[in-house]
Amino acid sequence: MWLAELLHSQVPDSIMIEFGIIQVHWYGLLLVTGIVVGYWLTRSSWRRQGLPLKKLDELIIWLVVAGLLGARLLDVFIYEWWYFQKHLTEIFYIWQGGLAWHGSLLVGVIFLWWWSGREKFSFWQMLDTFAPGLALGQAVGRWGNYFNQELFGVPTSLPWGIPVAEINRPVEFIRANYFHPTFLYESIGLLLIAYLLWQVGKKIKIPGQTFAWYLVLTGLLRFVLEFLRVDEQNIFLGLRAGFWISGLTIILGLWYIHHQPNLKKVLKTAP
Repeated sequence: MWLAELLHSQVPDSIMIEFGIIQVHWYGLLLVTGIVVGYWLTRSSWRRQGLPLKKLDELIIWLVVAGLLGARLLDVFIYEWWYFQKHLTEIFYIWQGGLAWHGSLLVGVIFLWWWSGREKFSFWQMLDTFAPGLALGQAVGRWGNYFNQELFGVPTSLPWGIPVAEINRPVEFIRANYFHPTFLYESIGLLLIAYLLWQVGKKIKIPGQTFAWYLVLTGLLRFVLEFLRVDEQNIFLGLRAGFWISGLTIILGLWYIHHQPNLKKVLKTAP
């Protein structure tokens, strides 16, 4: 339980190291680390599929750029427009946090669809090769939320509760000292999902199924954790945006798993 004791004992500093006016933020470092470990696992998956590694190296840079763009746009316009409409210049301050994973996923998938068509690769096979690496990269990147003191849960008296500086606490919980480390719950869940997808992906023969299960499992994890989170979000029909987006990913994944055999027939007979 040393990790719980460590998290429970101190408020983290968002800056890892500082050289004069140059600052290296933990959030940025963990984001890059998540990309690197995700790429490492994807490279192994790519090799297992017998695909040319040179193509992956060409693709990954563009996917990272597309993913970061999508992540920022979704966070700004769906999750936190209530804030950014009053602070437009801060839209570009990505080192302060504010990258919505579902936006990264959406834009990344669209770009991958275009790239797969251009390079004559199977789009569904591409999605499957990336699924375990995506989950692993997310698991690492989530720790950036800890150092930025964001996306934590409701107050708790549990021994692994994390302290949050008063300036970062919601007004309604200003007197609370310790909060649920939802980033940690999600990170652990994503590690398990990455492992499951890597193992199951060896046996699944239907293209797209591994990625569909990625959508279902990560969507369920995020949906459950939304009940704990206290960060402000846009509200649609009485529910936080996170509920709607997570629910949509679950539905899309289940729909594909259920309809894939028929979908495959339709695609084969299409002109």
